[in-house]
Order: sequence, then structure tokens, then C-alpha cells
Amino acid sequence: MIDLEKSEIHKSGKRKGEERKAIGIKDEISHAKYKDPNDKKKYKNPDDIWLSRSAFDEFKKCQRCFYLIRVKGFIPPGIPQFTLNGTTDTLLKKEFDLCREQQKSHKFLIDNKLEYIVPYKNKGIAKNVYGDPIIPTTSKTKTPYEIMEAWRNNAHGVQARFKNTNFVLRGSVDDIWLNTKDNSLILVDYKSQANKDSVSQETYWNAEYKAGYQRQLDFYVYLLKQQNLKEKISDDVYLLIVNAKGLEDSFDNKLLFESTLIHTKAKTDYLENDIEEMINIFKSKEVPVSNKMCKNCAYARQRSVIDAL
Repeated sequence: MIDLEKSEIHKSGKRKGEERKAIGIKDEISHAKYKDPNDKKKYKNPDDIWLSRSAFDEFKKCQRCFYLIRVKGFIPPGIPQFTLNGTTDTLLKKEFDLCREQQKSHKFLIDNKLEYIVPYKNKGIAKNVYGDPIIPTTSKTKTPYEIMEAWRNNAHGVQARFKNTNFVLRGSVDDIWLNTKDNSLILVDYKSQANKDSVSQETYWNAEYKAGYQRQLDFYVYLLKQQNLKEKISDDVYLLIVNAKGLEDSFDNKLLFESTLIHTKAKTDYLENDIEEMINIFKSKEVPVSNKMCKNCAYARQRSVIDAL
């Protein structure tokens, strides 16, 4: 897709100043902030490098793109915001939060014979990797986040230092459920889609791109296992899929979703080796080769031929 640099707009709705020019790379100040998505003033070690779950996904897809974006500060073309997906996520969180407060199972779980599972509730104060309380930047009262609030916040998420390095891993989760039978925590991720066919456990993982979903779940479970919680972290994880089949006769200003729970097992044994490789590439002075299947790299090579003329 073609992505244009957004112009700065004044609150009056008029264009503010000169039209912005896309330069394709971040300046030194913004690049430092890009590598560390948190405000460095809040943290004790400005030399720490924060890598998110999405950065790990970039590394797994194409090491060259990962390096150019995360190390060199290249600005990749953006993609449209999936605002409908964000809305369904928000509504699902609100719905499960009602059950969380009352510590009761959700009707959806009961219908799936999982009545012993309730949304996880933890009123403890959320702390970052330095042991400091995480305080919302927009909070006037400076009240620290509760643990689940921070874990689900994109600016903070679940944080863990990787071994004894200056690399900190993080990722924000959609939800965590508690298995009251064995006091284990279950990772849950919400997914929205529109497909006329019903979602089924037997066929859901057939699509090649869903390997990324599995990797996402693996990464989050790995982070949770680093938190030293009193509850054990289950390798049983779920996707809560809401699917708009679109089979109705008319729109009538509403979409009807069919909810399905997809189960899988988190696999974390491979992650430490992959994370170490990611860090070594990040620290390298050489730009790695691209994935031969990477369309971004293929486009860049073809474009360079024309631009060189």
C-alpha cells in the first residue's frame, strides 16, 4: 500500500505549519524514543533497550527488516488501523471485567463447560523491571496501575529483563483467566474476523499466517513465566475468536458475531535461543540478509533499480 506522511493539523481543523515531508528514517532523538517506547525519564537505566513482542515478530519474519527498523531507525510504511478489531477487543474486555470484579465465570465459558475458569483478578501494584510502581502518565492523582491494568496497557505490558542483559522484553496481553481447579493462569488473546464459514478447532490453524498467532501466545507465556507469581502459568492457552459471518439479509446498523474458543499449547522452549539470536543481530554492525519471502525487501530491491536510473 502507499502510505503518506500525515500533516500536522491544528485543533481548529486547519493545517498547522508546513506540510510534512516523509524522510523514511527517524532523527537521533525520535529514534532513541523509538527503540525505547517508554519515557526514559521514568527509568533508572537509559542504556536499556526495550524490545516488544511485535519486534520479535519482525525478527522472525525478516531479520533484515527487523535490523533496519529497530537498529537503524528506518520508518516502514504504515498500515490502516483496524479500528473495528480494536472496538471488539475493548467491548470484550469490558464484558469480562464485569465477571472479574465479581470473580465469577462468564456465560461463554460456562457454555463451553469451563465454569471453573474466571477472569484473573490481581489488585497488586504494577511495577516495572526496576521495581518502581508504574504510574499512568495522564493520571492527575498519580495512582499506580494495578497489575492487570498495566499488563493490558500497550505502553507498559508484561515486562521482563532477558537474563543479565540490558535488553528488556515486553508485550501487552488481552486477558488472563484463572483456572480455579489448579490455581493456574491461562493466557487469552482476542481475535476478530469476518468469514462466512464458522470457526472450528479442527481447521483453524491450517492457515500459514496463523503461525504468527502461535508465536504471539508463546512470547506472552514466556513473559508471564518470568514474573515470579504465586500462581503457576499454564501452557494451555486460548484464542477467543469473534467472527462476523455476514449471512444476515440486511445490515440494520449492526454486525452479529459468532464466538468460538480455540485451544492450543504454548511452546516456550525455543524462545531463549531465538531471543539471543535477535539480540546478537541487534548488536551486530552488519546488516543481515533478507528473508527471500519478504515482500518489503523485494519491493526495495526492485525500486532501487528504477531509482538508480
